[in-house]
Amino acid sequence: MYKIYSNFLFLILLTFLINCSFGPGKRVWNDLSKDLETVKNTENTKLIFSTSQKFNEEITSNKKLVISSKPIKNLNWNQQNLSNGNHIPHISYQNKINLIFQSKKIGKNSFDIKNIDFQPIVENNIAYLYDPNGTLFSYSIENERLIWKYNFYKKRYKNLPKEINLYLTSSSLIATDNLGFAYSLDKNTGAIEWAKSYGVPFKSNIKVDESNIFLLNQDNKFYVISEKDGKQRTDLETIPSFLKSNIKSNISLDIKQKNVFFITSAAEIYSVNYFNRNINWLLNLTLAGTDKQIDLFYSSPIVYADNQIFLSTSFSSFLMDSRDGSLIWEFPFSTKIAPIVLEKYIFLVSKEGLLICLDREKGKVIWSKNIFKTSEKLKYNKTGHLTSMFLVSNKLFITTKNGYFLFFDYQNGEIINYSKVSKSFFSKPTIINETIFIIDNKMRILKFN
Repeated sequence: MYKIYSNFLFLILLTFLINCSFGPGKRVWNDLSKDLETVKNTENTKLIFSTSQKFNEEITSNKKLVISSKPIKNLNWNQQNLSNGNHIPHISYQNKINLIFQSKKIGKNSFDIKNIDFQPIVENNIAYLYDPNGTLFSYSIENERLIWKYNFYKKRYKNLPKEINLYLTSSSLIATDNLGFAYSLDKNTGAIEWAKSYGVPFKSNIKVDESNIFLLNQDNKFYVISEKDGKQRTDLETIPSFLKSNIKSNISLDIKQKNVFFITSAAEIYSVNYFNRNINWLLNLTLAGTDKQIDLFYSSPIVYADNQIFLSTSFSSFLMDSRDGSLIWEFPFSTKIAPIVLEKYIFLVSKEGLLICLDREKGKVIWSKNIFKTSEKLKYNKTGHLTSMFLVSNKLFITTKNGYFLFFDYQNGEIINYSKVSKSFFSKPTIINETIFIIDNKMRILKFN
């Protein structure tokens, strides 16, 4: 009897130790592959893509739009798309479009490539960036000088262009790349803290919470690794895409509910709770009426806001309930450019120049405009394709491949002004302290007020 009782106490203690919290990032991760099989056999796997003709109309409206959020004076930009939820708010900008600072060349671009998914990281007037040769830089904008530089790569990688993602924590600069490496540097000195090779190129942005780093690689394998030492905590093998591409996958976090959302190049959308360590739901976007997987798939960044997630894919744009993955609405429009998601409206733009304002609640078009029909001087073959969009001081701010800044009236899409500020851009812009920072094709930091 005593032996049975002792064994019973041991089982209780063991269960408690497995399930209790040992502090942030020290919980034991479940084998997510088992959860995946369970989820795939439930009604949480849904076909939500419907075939319909792509929207390509111009619609005018006399409706008065009211934006409740006032522009905020943003002071730091520590990751791609500013926040863990990829939600970029209404930002204050002086809108003088004057070049007030231009650095000397920082690094080299021997491969003459661009990374329009990248944004310079800026904190306390210090910019963090990289060049395609693989060198990372810390640059003081205030003092106009280089603080440190560091190149992780050996000679055998010399002839390979590097595409690096960055995330700035309170003490470290986290980097992942298209060679399958993840590493961490001391942000003040550039000294290496740890480095790990995961063998397959990383194709997602970086998200971090509770000492967990969240990543997705080219084969659609989801990783959680330790911020402290880069060791793998868990992974999840999802469906690989048949065709490899340079299109990036992306990740978004709801840090309040401890959910991570990610979409793979095989058109699967996942919600994983990283506190309870299980899969919440899975949506499988397949061609309507078939079970055929979608190849050559891409999406815009997943934007999380107010228990909803929005994303645009290579086939449609979706608003979903983040709690259960239920579809709120679908709109037949595709773009890779991050949307502007506000309380009442969502603004979308294609790289070819179709600018759209949607009613957020219903997914209906309020107005739409082809911006290259609004001006005789503003032409697509001159500006190049569009690369990013923001809401700055009650104006829609758009950048283009060939170095243009464009500003539009959010009420109707009419152009306000535009300016060619560079031959071309290497990166997307970062907006800090009412100024715009961007890296040009010559690897120089440009600052506009």
